[in-house]
Amino acid sequence: MPEIRITLLDPADAVGLQRCYAIYRDAILKSEQRPEAEFKALFFRPDYRFLVARMDEQIVGVAVSWAPEQADFWLFEYAAVAPEVRGMQIGSHLLQASVAIIGPQRVTLVEVDADMGLDEQARCMRFYQRLGARRLRGLNYILPLDAFGTPRPLIMLALTHPSVGGVSVMILEDWLRRIYHEVYGKGLDDPRLAKMIDPLPDQIQFDPI
Repeated sequence: MPEIRITLLDPADAVGLQRCYAIYRDAILKSEQRPEAEFKALFFRPDYRFLVARMDEQIVGVAVSWAPEQADFWLFEYAAVAPEVRGMQIGSHLLQASVAIIGPQRVTLVEVDADMGLDEQARCMRFYQRLGARRLRGLNYILPLDAFGTPRPLIMLALTHPSVGGVSVMILEDWLRRIYHEVYGKGLDDPRLAKMIDPLPDQIQFDPI
């Protein structure tokens, strides 16, 4: 098996960025995508990290993460792998490298499609389960993207130390508001925030998946 190298994408690598976008465009469900210019603009933001997986110097995978400074959490926003190398654990390498670079002491949040086919859903959940991710009990996450139609329902997963059993609703509310505002450019009065937060109890448990 060829060696897989995980690195941060060089800020001057315009060709690499185009390759990342092509992999993302072909791997991510259209309704969960950003327009091309918006996706590429993330690369130049100081609060974003683009990690790439290379085999024989060819970029075969990309992970896009929002990592705000001085925060206790971050968002593993996108991971996409070229079709010819799927099943080679490149997504796992990308997530683990992102955790190592951004900080394992933070809570990692992951948006996962909740409406796949049964086999694909099971594979996806096994993947995150092996990495120690857990589900936020009772949170019906709403992805605030609408450039290409209404996204399917998503599940929010958390990756953190096993001793952490959950989080207060006040902390989760802060996380969701920051994601909506700083990641997706939505107003803090977006009604989808209340729709997600209002039904939740004071303490949100992290449940096994």
